[in-house]
Amino acid sequence: MKLLGISGSPTKDSNTDTLVKAILEASGGETEFVKLSDIKVGPCIACMKCVHTNECIINDDFKWLSKKVMEADALIVGSSTFYGAASAFTKAFIERLYSMRHVKLQTAGKLAATVAVGVAAEKMVGEWIGNALRAGGMEIVGGMTAKGTPCCFVCGPGESCAFTVWNAYSKELSGIDLGVEEAYKGYLELLPDNKPYQHGSARILKGFRSVKDEPEVMAEAERIGKLIKGRIEGKVH
Repeated sequence: MKLLGISGSPTKDSNTDTLVKAILEASGGETEFVKLSDIKVGPCIACMKCVHTNECIINDDFKWLSKKVMEADALIVGSSTFYGAASAFTKAFIERLYSMRHVKLQTAGKLAATVAVGVAAEKMVGEWIGNALRAGGMEIVGGMTAKGTPCCFVCGPGESCAFTVWNAYSKELSGIDLGVEEAYKGYLELLPDNKPYQHGSARILKGFRSVKDEPEVMAEAERIGKLIKGRIEGKVH
């Protein structure tokens, strides 16, 4: 039983990394984790040279990564959420899987799971990843989302920046108006004024939100990993 975990988050030791790895570990199988920001996988260039060979002609790390995809019984794909969409690393990887779909639908029958982490659009991103993998004939066994930390609260400048999540819109907008209330549950004490929803100017969080501190989230990752294990073992037996 082989599982391949893919993280499209460029952040070191990110929440996306943590959840993808947790699913892999819970499966109890032979696993490998690949962080896309550590390798070179560019976007599809729409040359269509892969139609009859199922091999992408672009000379980058997708050449060996595609082989690992083929060797895996299950694929776990996770992404952070940027601008309401999957990360560019994730998008490029998904695009390149197109080369494996032609004629033979090479990834058909594989199991898959999705992970999406963000502040407001993570559910949509998770669904997009799942739909893309289904297009390759994979079966989505499970998908999960988690809340991350809004970047404007940890980058440093805070309210002095003209492009913070608050100031870029309106001085009157609150965190609730911007749909980030959920991301702050349990973290309000980290804010200097403790009232992030009552002020228009940005505040700086004193730390990053970590899924390792959220038992329910980690339990869901474990559940998905065990579910994949059961499905694969069921196929084997």
